[in-house]
Amino acid sequence: MSERAGSLPAAYWELTKPRLSFLSVLTSLAGYFCSEPEQGVDARVLICLAIGTALAAGGCGAVNMWWESEADAKMERTRNRPIPAGIIRPGAALLFGMFLLSLGVGLVWTRVNPLAGALTAATAISYLFFYTPLKTMTAWCTLVGSLPGAIPPIIGTAAKLGQSGDPHIDTMGWLLFGLLFFWQVPHFMALAVMCREDYTRGGFKVATVDDPSGRSAAIWALLFIIPMLFVAGAIATVFFPGWTGPYVWISFIAGAWFFKLTLDFALPQRRDAVAKPLFLASILYLPVVLLTLTLNRLF
Repeated sequence: MSERAGSLPAAYWELTKPRLSFLSVLTSLAGYFCSEPEQGVDARVLICLAIGTALAAGGCGAVNMWWESEADAKMERTRNRPIPAGIIRPGAALLFGMFLLSLGVGLVWTRVNPLAGALTAATAISYLFFYTPLKTMTAWCTLVGSLPGAIPPIIGTAAKLGQSGDPHIDTMGWLLFGLLFFWQVPHFMALAVMCREDYTRGGFKVATVDDPSGRSAAIWALLFIIPMLFVAGAIATVFFPGWTGPYVWISFIAGAWFFKLTLDFALPQRRDAVAKPLFLASILYLPVVLLTLTLNRLF
């Protein structure tokens, strides 16, 4: 099913890639709440972090849609996005995206702290100027794209630790960064198998375009889900001595389920059938694990 925008306000909302923007906000808040919860919550910092991250992520989404509008017009799942559908002009989309991005980075920089602001800017730069152009050049774009997707938790960590006047990234922040970095590869490889024909039409050099069998995508997924599970285990080991608490068992069960589907994905005769369940499992895994971790750290 292709993405579809309706009215003009709905089209501008669609430009912000709301689901991806929500993920950025969710993971930045996880970084905030999970890092040194004993410090307490500064409402001003928290609100500025959430709004600034949402604005910056939405701006990135709009600029990305402007950049890829010609490719989007060729793909079934994206041909009804606002720009290829003719609802919003490319120039207007670019200005809208740059405005949101500038506002978001500026808000985090001035109202949270400069380290969090610099990390927000680094997310945008790596997403727009490294990942986006590399998608038409090399399958390694997925690995590059995992970097901006993994930065939001450490934005939240920098925001939290900056409340005491010493903004930096702590152990929890780096572990969440690693969890997000490794998670994105099996998540995307499942999507790449599901949409291999669309990516070919769009000219994107993802793994399934060069290898339509999906074998290389399955290898990538396995290679990255294993360290992801190790990072989830490291969080349990470092922050929950004795492996006690809801996070330990929920992350173990969710990880085992995710890993089982990745193993099925590696089987040629099962790959196409399991791609969508694997994709959905990856979408569910992250909020379940992060929410459980956050609640376990707070309470």
